[in-house]
Amino acid sequence: MRLKVLTLTLVVTVSACSEDPVQPTGVPSPTASAAAQSAGANRSIVEFNGQLRKDFRNQVAALGGRVDFVAEGAGFAGVSGLSATAAATLRRSPGIGAVYDDIAISSAPLQRGATLSGDISLLSPNAPQTALLFSWQWNMRAINAPAAWAAGNLGSPTVTAAILDSGMDYDNFDLNGVIDLSRSTSFVPTDDALLAALFPGRNPLDDLVGHGTHTSTQVASNALVFAGVTSRTRLIGVKVLGATGGSLGSVLAGVVWAADHGSDVANLSVGFNGGVDKRGLGQFVALTNRAFNYANSKGMMLVVAAGNDAQNLSGGDGENYAAFCESTHVVCVSATGPTASADPFVGPWTNVDAPADYTNFGKQDITVAAPGGTGFGLVSALCARHLLEVVNNAPTFPCIAGTTVLGGAGTSAAAPHVTGLVAQLIAKYGKGRPSQIKQLLINGVDDLGAPGKDPFYGYGRINVLKALSQ
Repeated sequence: MRLKVLTLTLVVTVSACSEDPVQPTGVPSPTASAAAQSAGANRSIVEFNGQLRKDFRNQVAALGGRVDFVAEGAGFAGVSGLSATAAATLRRSPGIGAVYDDIAISSAPLQRGATLSGDISLLSPNAPQTALLFSWQWNMRAINAPAAWAAGNLGSPTVTAAILDSGMDYDNFDLNGVIDLSRSTSFVPTDDALLAALFPGRNPLDDLVGHGTHTSTQVASNALVFAGVTSRTRLIGVKVLGATGGSLGSVLAGVVWAADHGSDVANLSVGFNGGVDKRGLGQFVALTNRAFNYANSKGMMLVVAAGNDAQNLSGGDGENYAAFCESTHVVCVSATGPTASADPFVGPWTNVDAPADYTNFGKQDITVAAPGGTGFGLVSALCARHLLEVVNNAPTFPCIAGTTVLGGAGTSAAAPHVTGLVAQLIAKYGKGRPSQIKQLLINGVDDLGAPGKDPFYGYGRINVLKALSQ
């Protein structure tokens, strides 16, 4: 997702954030560099034959490696630091089905913007359209969310949405109290070490990238500064991407974690960049399907971003694996956004339902479309206060005041709009029915492209009120 930073000076008249050591401690500049180097250590996926051996961690340690995570429900683990010889030795061990290199995933760069001022007076979860900067949210109006809120559709705290991403600024104005930290976790050890050094005492979920915080608030928000599709859904954070990147294995382990910890729907705004050559990748396709099948068996829906490469995911050559969209049991989301505006943050905007120029597409793979933004109209949220930039090998935090707006454009921003709607549908129609909820989602769209399913909109662009009025 392409991101743009806008500094916002706010006069705060309520206490929306808990006490928090937001200023970084004195850290030698090599800290960030060392973490980046350690992130590049050999990372491998280990698949099990049958149950996990009790001595597995000791076995890996004896070979010079470290177990980063275990997704026992789906029968695999992630390890780092194994040499080629050690990996071969582990591969021959009893109970081990396969050992192979993981796939790295990286984060997107940021751009800066201008300065504005405003006044916060009260929380507005019961009337999200009264959020301070709701006038900037062309995206929520495009999907008819205000009409759904006015009809009383605000979601339910008994429904949980998992955000598999770069973490969350869990006590900023719009997220404070929305996130269940007891069920949140991190699969990025390098980020954990950075946070422990920079901000002692912060939960490892804290967001050093900004991507996950931006994604989260489209799903659910206090609606103090910006509204989310829902204001009552409970979020859990599953950090699978950090300041130095992440891996496919971490993402799939995060899917299993979310399913095992009561998530009703999970948002994956991370993944492969476009189509990946299937030749030699069959093991990853199989592992992805195994993890997604497990999640479905636990009654959890999966919403995934289509990707930002302007590629036809349904090209028909049979050799490309279309991100996660080709996997089983998913809702694959393409992006829409304005074709012109006076200003990308404040508008006014023209033709907000146009397919975004970057969005991946494909009649077979795209399920629905949602607002993802363009350079003419950004999807806005509060920036994570601990978003990390390294300047001259020294850590800096441009959003640390907590009053900075982050504008994004990408299918990463489109997917969480769908996740928020799915959470609302589950609140109204019941849990543990992913197939039925998916059909309700499809039935409630606005068919904007060619009649029926088409390559850019899938079945159509989501409409929150329509989907909840069936």
